[in-house]
Amino acid sequence: MFLFLRQTNPVRLAIFLLLGVTCYRFWFATRLELVPDEAYYWLWSKHLAASYRDKGPAIAWTIALGTKIFGNTVFGIRFFGVLLSAGTGGLLFALARRLYDDRVALWCLLMAAVIPMMAVGSILMTIDSLSVFFWTLALVLFWNALHSGKTRGWFWLGLAIGAGFLAKFTNGVQLGCIALFLLWSKEHRSLLFSRKMFAMCAAFLLSITPIIWWNIQTGWIHLTALHSRSGVTNSFHIHPGQLFEFLIQQFGVVSPLFMAGMVVAAVVLIWKRHTDLRTRFLLSQFLPVYGLFLFFSLNSAGKPNWIAPALIAGIIFTVVFWRETVARRPAWRWGVGVAFIIALAMTVVMHDTEYLHLPPQKDPLRRAQGWADFAAHVQQSRQKYKADLLIGNHYSQASMMAFYLPDQPATYLPPAPYGASQFTLWPGYNPQPGTRALFVTDSTNPDLKTLEEQFNKVELVDDFWSQHHGRPMTHFRIYLCTRN
Repeated sequence: MFLFLRQTNPVRLAIFLLLGVTCYRFWFATRLELVPDEAYYWLWSKHLAASYRDKGPAIAWTIALGTKIFGNTVFGIRFFGVLLSAGTGGLLFALARRLYDDRVALWCLLMAAVIPMMAVGSILMTIDSLSVFFWTLALVLFWNALHSGKTRGWFWLGLAIGAGFLAKFTNGVQLGCIALFLLWSKEHRSLLFSRKMFAMCAAFLLSITPIIWWNIQTGWIHLTALHSRSGVTNSFHIHPGQLFEFLIQQFGVVSPLFMAGMVVAAVVLIWKRHTDLRTRFLLSQFLPVYGLFLFFSLNSAGKPNWIAPALIAGIIFTVVFWRETVARRPAWRWGVGVAFIIALAMTVVMHDTEYLHLPPQKDPLRRAQGWADFAAHVQQSRQKYKADLLIGNHYSQASMMAFYLPDQPATYLPPAPYGASQFTLWPGYNPQPGTRALFVTDSTNPDLKTLEEQFNKVELVDDFWSQHHGRPMTHFRIYLCTRN
């Protein structure tokens, strides 16, 4: 493989790789059922707004465009997710090529293609698709702005960061990353309080105007949502086990040797190469993100995908470091090869875990399996009991019913305090005499108190495991709620 890569034109091979992988992802995207978050965001796209309870509006706007073109289908939802992943790959190649050379850029593209989290995430339409794309675009614009000397470059940079913030609030950390670089880089320190920084911040604020306006209208719901997602509900406590869990997750989603190589590269580069401008540029886009979520994980382990934007810079400095190491000590080439083989194997397995015969709780693809069968059970109960109202115990069940049932009906959650979920910001249901509702839950011991207050009778009518190719995936119960 190493000889083949040395003898092939890197740019031509990168184009071929991007086209081939993108075509495959378009095909595979239709063979994998939606995950609950995708269906939830699809529901958002049916209620277009300036923002939403959990996230900014970019994901809903993007899905709305995809389904406008291709219909309310899996392909329509995921079309721009795959396209954005191709754009991210192209931007990563362009940035690494600008910073170093064609060979480094090609290795960066290859590494990104086999990292499990990035490979599988490139098929789904989640906020990470938009977040990582705009983070990478901002990196390219930031490097260009540093060298162009033009204020408009900083303005475009602010717009890119703001666009990413409309998808995922983590992208706002990029402003801190830029500030860290300017503080760290003596030759650029004067830019901290220049009109260029003012232009960037003004453009960022302009970009996030929809979110600011929406929060003013809704009582700053995002502050409550961010507080709950941080894991710091009442007070901050140090739990080493939570930090360890977060670290283990990172080694799992990035792959063990890649993550280990990234950590070694970061430590050595901070120690020995911090005077290099490119090294400081990349580390400043990596360390604040990991530092922030490592800090929060001392209290409660965060989600493994939260650090996704930091991987762009991490991939580049990891490739640079280990490429130089292999040049000095060729024996390390075997270690690099093994790291790629392990990551590729993990990525291949993540595309089809059926042959592993894992228990449902351990199957990483479980969240994207069994939903068609789930909907078939719900539809059967709808017809049998002539139900005219559908209620889920969680947004996952409500969203999947809305997408996978034949008529894609309106679905609801039980009443909850304002702002508890996006469903509380939409009109709820008001059962009238004669209403027959189905309550669908994945809880074996659901709290039925609210439903019993709204309906005269609540009875269990179905208890089943959703199936995927004959394998049980998730346990559900369906209750019939009637009001006289």
